[in-house]
Amino acid sequence: MKTKTDCIPCVFKQALTTVRHVTNDEEIIERVMKKIAEVYSKRSLQTTPAYYSQISYDIISEETGVEDPFFDEKKKFNELVLEMVPDCYTELEKSCNPLITGAHLAVAGNIIDLGIGGGLDIHGTLSSALEQPFAINHIEELRADLMKYSSLLYIGDNAGEIVFDRLFIEVLKKLYPDLEIIFSVKSKPIINDATMEDAIDVGMTKICNVIETGGNYIGAPLDKVSESFLETFNSSEIIIAKGHGNFETLNEETGNNIYFILKAKCQMVANELGVSVGDSVLKQWH
Repeated sequence: MKTKTDCIPCVFKQALTTVRHVTNDEEIIERVMKKIAEVYSKRSLQTTPAYYSQISYDIISEETGVEDPFFDEKKKFNELVLEMVPDCYTELEKSCNPLITGAHLAVAGNIIDLGIGGGLDIHGTLSSALEQPFAINHIEELRADLMKYSSLLYIGDNAGEIVFDRLFIEVLKKLYPDLEIIFSVKSKPIINDATMEDAIDVGMTKICNVIETGGNYIGAPLDKVSESFLETFNSSEIIIAKGHGNFETLNEETGNNIYFILKAKCQMVANELGVSVGDSVLKQWH
């Protein structure tokens, strides 16, 4: 997916929100925003929105010395969603179709996105996600692949959300006990994306193998990830990729059996998918 002109104001809004989260010093904020403007004035739009956005976060870290601006928020959302696990288990136990319920839980977590900003109602999001049908629903294609294949790479997205991913993976392991599942996290902090520390904190490392992408790039740009991650990506028979960043960086890849699970949170991504903003999507992508 290529960056659109509509992405430009969004990037600057995200940058301003992030730098104000780090510091109240207006001189630093002004310096950061001016540097971001200078760099972007020379930057082509012929990149993914994820890579285009990456520049501003790198500049903020360089200028402020803060590598992980949302550290406290990530911890808070992990703890908040962990408190909801018993309710989620109740929903799964009473479900007549735990695979689709698990997928709905996974997409519920995708609303936790500090890069997009805005207020969050986690409990309300969970309820609506369980009730709202997928605008694109390839669950039967996924079910068929899970019965056919033996290896799955699950590319994670945000902290907090990783708890819902863990629940979905628990469902997958119960339904398909011979399926080898690998979950991936970022190697270093970027926005509120999950890292190995988050995977350990929420118990993901206890239920499946967890690997790192090899960097702190938004999404999973295959020209930036580590050789070991790329090898796992290319050898996995099924890939589940969560969220905007992974969609933006992988939707032009061909030859891999990718399922994108996300909530369309901006018009540009919604247009790319052919859905409306706010829609949930479970889409197979060859």
